[in-house]
Amino acid sequence: MSRIRRNLLDNDTEFIERAQNGDLSAFKELVIKHRNNVYYLAYDLTRNREDAEDVSQEVFVKAYNSLKNFRFDAKFGSWLYRITVNTCLSLKSRKSYSAMRSHENIEQLTGSDSDIGNSQSTNPEKETDSVIMQTHVEVALEKLSMREKTVFIMRNISGMAFEEIVDVLKIRPGTARNLNFKALRKLRKELQFLRE
Repeated sequence: MSRIRRNLLDNDTEFIERAQNGDLSAFKELVIKHRNNVYYLAYDLTRNREDAEDVSQEVFVKAYNSLKNFRFDAKFGSWLYRITVNTCLSLKSRKSYSAMRSHENIEQLTGSDSDIGNSQSTNPEKETDSVIMQTHVEVALEKLSMREKTVFIMRNISGMAFEEIVDVLKIRPGTARNLNFKALRKLRKELQFLRE
């Protein structure tokens, strides 16, 4: 572990302990440090800015209310990720939100060189193809179970290591790898026609 990373973890410990003793400014520092990671994970899971903002706010309210129970047996960031995933799952059961999208791994799933997400494209035909392909990806993602989708997004879009996913979701390493493998297999099957 690098010295900078170790110092960041030490800073978390100090701020957590201070916040547990009622220091609101310490909790504010934790929010500032972790809010982007929480927001981006929420956005990757919901694919909706308003939902991601709502989830982020709810996550920090829950974190503040539960902070006295934080025991330092996990990283604070992993603890927040777990709250984020659970909050997104609750949101999913409360309302139907817009389909999730994956710009990052189109090439891996389709085996083609796609320019989805390339906003610099000025070719209307290519832009139309991108929109059509994006729609197919959204439909394919919706066919995954929530657990498969969550692991897939955490691993392939958020770039989290399996060890961190295991810690956040409280599942076995084999289960995390298996869920990711199943998600990739299902997505490749659904998007096989795009390889042509």
